Amino acid sequence: MKHIQLDMKMNWKKAGLIALFGALPIVASGQDYAIRRAQIDTVVPLERGGTVDLTIISGRIRVTGWDRQDVKLSASIDRGYVRMDAGMSRVRLSVEGDRGRAGEAVFDLSVPRGTRLVMNSVSGDIVSARTLGEVNAESVSGDIEISDVLRRLSIESVSGSQKITDVVGDVRAAAVSGRIEMDNITGDIDAESVSGRVIMLDVKSKFVKAGSVSGRVVFAGAIDPAGRYEFESHSGSIRLAVPENTGAMLRVETFSGHVESDFPVTLQPNRGGQNRFEFQIGNGRARISAESFSGSINIIRGTSRDISGE
Repeated sequence: MKHIQLDMKMNWKKAGLIALFGALPIVASGQDYAIRRAQIDTVVPLERGGTVDLTIISGRIRVTGWDRQDVKLSASIDRGYVRMDAGMSRVRLSVEGDRGRAGEAVFDLSVPRGTRLVMNSVSGDIVSARTLGEVNAESVSGDIEISDVLRRLSIESVSGSQKITDVVGDVRAAAVSGRIEMDNITGDIDAESVSGRVIMLDVKSKFVKAGSVSGRVVFAGAIDPAGRYEFESHSGSIRLAVPENTGAMLRVETFSGHVESDFPVTLQPNRGGQNRFEFQIGNGRARISAESFSGSINIIRGTSRDISGE
């Protein structure tokens, strides 16, 4: 399995410079304006489909969707300042250091449903729920918990865990040592972790690509007749729950691990110690592959209720 590389899009060096050099001048242009305080409690309007952009060094970000076309926010920091830049299409909250240091920040927001969220943290946790819009969340060591997303979700972290639920749209999740958990996903999935587990339950997708170097990979969901599903792990196990009425061609490979299947399998000629199995379920239209170098591969008849991510 190729080495998984994590391309963290956020420029953390830039975030550190903001914290180091402190406040920028406050300017206003038209309806746009900025506020810089240790604590900000206010309500600002946001046009439909607008963006809320949140950045902290440490602390916590929590966002909830609501039915009003306004952003209600309470933001504070124990050392330094919170800066708000607000316009009709975008509201941005960030932190600025005091004498070279920025303390813990707490951002609590209610945003219009359908808002696009961009959330970044170095060591703080990120939580969002019921926003029903696109979400992009990045953290180095904080945990990320996202639910109720439409259109697209992108999550990246280094050592924090990720919990993703109730998404209608495509999901991209990447982690280094953190665990990735997904439940009730309708859309394509691309998930990678180096040493953490990747767990996907109650999935409805035409395309799934999931892998981990040393962690377990677990999948349970519907198999689309035109779908393609790829699972990889170097030393971790792979567990797949495939519904009884599935029509798919399955290809399973492992070098030193063992393979267990509830479905009849045909063993292909041994190639240098490698175990390779191919078998068809039903009409064989979908394509499913599972590869592990030293981990076991287990394929069961069933659904999310029949498989455990532990």
